[in-house]
Amino acid sequence: MKEYVEEAKAFVQSEHDGMLCTLSQKLDGWPFGSVAPYALTAAGEPLILISEIAEHTRNLRADARSSFLVQASNTKDQQASSRATLLGYAMPVSQPFLEDAQRRYLEVVPNAASYYATHDFSLFKIQVSQVRFIGGFGNIHWIDGDEMIDRAAYEKFDALTAQVTGICNHMNEDHQEAMVAYAKAFASTDADTAKMIHVDSAGFDLIAIQNNRHMHLRLDFAEPVTTPDEVRKAMVDMVRRARQALA
Repeated sequence: MKEYVEEAKAFVQSEHDGMLCTLSQKLDGWPFGSVAPYALTAAGEPLILISEIAEHTRNLRADARSSFLVQASNTKDQQASSRATLLGYAMPVSQPFLEDAQRRYLEVVPNAASYYATHDFSLFKIQVSQVRFIGGFGNIHWIDGDEMIDRAAYEKFDALTAQVTGICNHMNEDHQEAMVAYAKAFASTDADTAKMIHVDSAGFDLIAIQNNRHMHLRLDFAEPVTTPDEVRKAMVDMVRRARQALA
């Protein structure tokens, strides 16, 4: 792996505070920044604990696109120090990974334990697509999310982890009509297009795109699945039900 990718990963792992940037709904898409402590998932994605009453959560519920800025904490010269901006979709952590994510977050932010007793707090992760890393003067790089994030680390939590990329690519390339039907029938979202960004044994995550808004949708299977064939059958059944609902 490229040296600067390892440097970027080590830097993000070494810090615990960031700036979450969302797209304001109140002010028509203006960038909106919020301070957010973070931990990392098993795969290396930022984990943040956010409240439903917070402005940034309202923003993410309406448009999941986000960026997360991490700066060096122990420095007198921020311009000369490392920083990384992680861009991706922010979405609630799904059930197969939730217990591990909660443990990881509380190890870093132990005073957040009381927040879990308040029902309007949710643990989100940022599914990273791109990273802009600056390691110092002249050490500036764009890094693909797949280089930064070790998604194989999820295999111990869910039987479908190794199949996620293949399933998502297949659905996005060959079944666009089905995914738009899912969004319309099961989430009452009048999407122009949709793309699948994750699937696990409990359900799958879509980004429904309407008028350039990227809305995250989580749709659960009727019962857990463990193989690609079971995923296919579940999604065929969902298409059937979606078409019936939309007829």
